[in-house]
Amino acid sequence: MQKKILWLGLIVLVLAGCATSTRYVSYAAQRFPPKDPYYNVSVYSAAQPLSTANPYYVIGQVSIEGFASNGVTPATLTAQAQKIARQRGADAIINASTTAFRYYGGDALLRFKGELIVFASAATK
Repeated sequence: MQKKILWLGLIVLVLAGCATSTRYVSYAAQRFPPKDPYYNVSVYSAAQPLSTANPYYVIGQVSIEGFASNGVTPATLTAQAQKIARQRGADAIINASTTAFRYYGGDALLRFKGELIVFASAATK
């Protein structure tokens, strides 16, 4: 019985360590089929402009945040944003940024923001 309680407590701690808040705002009425779970969604910061030779449509914005004390890192936020992008059918994330807000006591709130895009060839199919 004590082992079951210990395992349950451990599972709760692990799940609490991954606590993030996610928000997605759709900019397009059109829905796109989800990408394969292994599809590589590219992430571009605002400093990395995309080529004008490959036009795209912005379909929405994703915002994810979580506390560093809960085990959240910029890499985990980016991976979660890529997962959401795949679920929404996006080809890439542009204007991506991660900001850290420091709190008294040493904790930090990390926030990822980016816009989901589909390339024009995919949107016309």
